[in-house]
Amino acid sequence: MRIEAYKAYLAGETRFNCLNKNNIDINAYLDAGMKKNAKANLANLQQEATKNPASVRQSLPKEPIPPKDTAYKPKGDVCFIIANGESRRGFDLNKLKDLGYVIGMNVLPLREDFWPDALVAVDIPTVKYIAERDVPNKLEMWTYPRGGIKDTRIKRIERDWGWSSGPTSCRIALDYKKFQTLYILGMDFFGVTPDGKIADDKGRRLNNMYKGMDRYRKPNSSFTYYGNWLNQMITNTTKNPGVNFYHVVLDGQNSPTKLAKIPNWIDITYDQFEEHLAKMAKKTP
Repeated sequence: MRIEAYKAYLAGETRFNCLNKNNIDINAYLDAGMKKNAKANLANLQQEATKNPASVRQSLPKEPIPPKDTAYKPKGDVCFIIANGESRRGFDLNKLKDLGYVIGMNVLPLREDFWPDALVAVDIPTVKYIAERDVPNKLEMWTYPRGGIKDTRIKRIERDWGWSSGPTSCRIALDYKKFQTLYILGMDFFGVTPDGKIADDKGRRLNNMYKGMDRYRKPNSSFTYYGNWLNQMITNTTKNPGVNFYHVVLDGQNSPTKLAKIPNWIDITYDQFEEHLAKMAKKTP
């Protein structure tokens, strides 16, 4: 979305079209500082989006994946990261209450009967949409220090990393909250196949819990390429080798190979996740 905003701005336009949305105000995505360095910012975004796409678009691992210890071995308190991929559909998030700190993303509390401890949104229009519904009055909300966001109820990350909501949520858990055990739900990377499976080789449909709802694309839209998210999560895992990242997946679902090869990125099924939850002690108020 931001790439198209930069292209329109550099072409002298004030509005642009992208992802089935029309007549989008450029100012919703670019503040004065971003416009000042528009050419350089656009070049960086385009380079990251096209970096070795063939090497990351893999379904089943084709390189040796090191053995992973999937046993319940928490390091300190637990943090649950709730992304909005469809692999978590059917899992009751209320099971997580009192077991650890929960960070959700975007419109989660507005669309589901669940309020996390903290909420992360980075897209300026989405942040405004959430704030207009007084969500920051009910939980701790985080975003980037972008000029288009004036609401003082929202916590600002010290500087703009330019990351997506999922990797940003993990980084807040690491850098600000200092957790060493993360459980990540709904971070699917891949699109959805015609028969509803989540796979890279044939998954070409949009993978999002809220597709078709207000502010989200139509269910038959094409999937969003995950290259940026993957690179950002590789940064999170490699810079924090002492942290365990438990990635909760459906049976038969895999992580991208580049991430699966990292020792502290551990895929576990929902059955294994339920076993971990059963061993966690509830937190006292």
